[in-house]
Amino acid sequence: MVALFVKFLPLVAIGLVHGSSVPSILISGPRIAIEFRKVELRCSTGSKDNSLQWYFSSDGSDAQYEPRIPSSSVRLSRDGATLTIRSVTNDHVGSYRCCSSETVCARLKLFVVSVTDDDSSLEPIDSAAGSAGMLDVQSHGSFSLALYHAPINAEIYIDRKPTVSFCDHFLKYARECYENRSSDTVSYYVRNATMEASGQFAIKVLHNQQLEQFRLNILIRGAPTVHMNNYNVLSSSTHINLECRGYGYPTPNITFSYTPCNPLRMDHLDGLRIKHSNESTTIPQHLARHSVFNYTTSFEVIVPSWPIENGPGIVTCQAWSSQGTSSTGTFLYVRNFLDTMLFSVVSPTDVVLYGDMVNMACQVDVYNFTNQFIVSHSGNHDSRIGERTAYAWTVMYRTYITNASQNVISCVAHNKNGSVLVKTLNLRIRYPSKPHIVSVNDTVNITIASGDRHKLECDIEGTPTPNIVWFKNDDHLRSEQGYVILISLEPDEIGATYKCIGASRLGKAIKTWHIVVEGVIKLKLDETSIRINHVSLLFQIQRSGC
Repeated sequence: MVALFVKFLPLVAIGLVHGSSVPSILISGPRIAIEFRKVELRCSTGSKDNSLQWYFSSDGSDAQYEPRIPSSSVRLSRDGATLTIRSVTNDHVGSYRCCSSETVCARLKLFVVSVTDDDSSLEPIDSAAGSAGMLDVQSHGSFSLALYHAPINAEIYIDRKPTVSFCDHFLKYARECYENRSSDTVSYYVRNATMEASGQFAIKVLHNQQLEQFRLNILIRGAPTVHMNNYNVLSSSTHINLECRGYGYPTPNITFSYTPCNPLRMDHLDGLRIKHSNESTTIPQHLARHSVFNYTTSFEVIVPSWPIENGPGIVTCQAWSSQGTSSTGTFLYVRNFLDTMLFSVVSPTDVVLYGDMVNMACQVDVYNFTNQFIVSHSGNHDSRIGERTAYAWTVMYRTYITNASQNVISCVAHNKNGSVLVKTLNLRIRYPSKPHIVSVNDTVNITIASGDRHKLECDIEGTPTPNIVWFKNDDHLRSEQGYVILISLEPDEIGATYKCIGASRLGKAIKTWHIVVEGVIKLKLDETSIRINHVSLLFQIQRSGC
């Protein structure tokens, strides 16, 4: 058997003799051990004296210690520092004491956890966090578990992490769960539990304000179960993540396969009609990414970024283990749009105005619907036959809007099972208005100080809402968006011209700002005055004949 070696925080006893300190002593080893496994308890002290003595008491009061004598089941090392129990049972439950003298001793209480039915097995597992084991339960899901302890006054219980009691958890997934307590045993009996009940539990013993814990993973065997959701992929997509999840223990092998199908044959009326599909292709298993099982029966397997090459079809997930095999299939739909039905305005693309010719498209998936439509508008019911566009039946409808009563338009699509699906458009009809400037002036002169920033607001409105574009000195300012911008002139600029153009399908309007740096106008006026005075002086000189 594999030995279970687990280190714990040591239990230390220090004695004092005539006021002077003596070496400390401690026992290391498991506090909770698995039945029939080897257990080693080590006693260490800072003293050079190796005359260590071991004592044992099965009485929880610690009053009945007796020297521990080597036997066929208990061995002592030559120096007395190690006590080895070759196959621990409930006979070894109790308190162990190691002493280097009559006054310097360390104590350790040993508990034993056991599976008491014949079909289940309990094995130790490596754990850096402390004592841990795995209980393997057969597929019928019935098992019994016991924790043996000395008759001490302690709180002993098993929890499903984080804080659900043992039987409260199993009563959700099993037919029965019983708890029995006696002076030296806490036991549980579970009948007909399912794989979903598997998980991680904690055995806790609280005695004299000291807490001992044992992590117990209970895994219940069973044939794997698998589940997949339907996939909906847009026709513009090139890849998809395939996902299969379920329960299974031992860990099942997972295989994905794909069967391309005729979309006109893919409906829910007849289930997965393989006879209307092409040959299946097994997706290479090495492409799959498995979830970390980590002592649980639940699993998730993903094939990431699988290429979509053959259109819609059936994706199958098959799981198998020594306990059995199961599989499930699901539809892979490739759609023009994510909704089953789409009724929308194709043009105009902005808003609907009085006087507009409105073009609409009513579309429905080809999978579960026929190509028959009925469009209702202004009291008229127009039957139409749709044309196939990729993975949808499509019918176009055109109407001229003249009054507000024409704002409600309905489209009816027929399902293969005889039911109908209705979509209704409520058009918001508005009066047209060409782009226009709200303020009085379409040209504004502005003087700013050198280096200052100034806000320009484009007050062009209209219906439809105009698209605003900004220019500086006829250069398109592509980084400027919206109705308001902040401008400033470069240090070497004495002026600039800004424009905003608001355009819609009804026309456009332009607003202009002439920006001049403060002081430039006065300087130009002074230069003009000097030139006028100079010309006047020359004229006077010429008249005087000088």
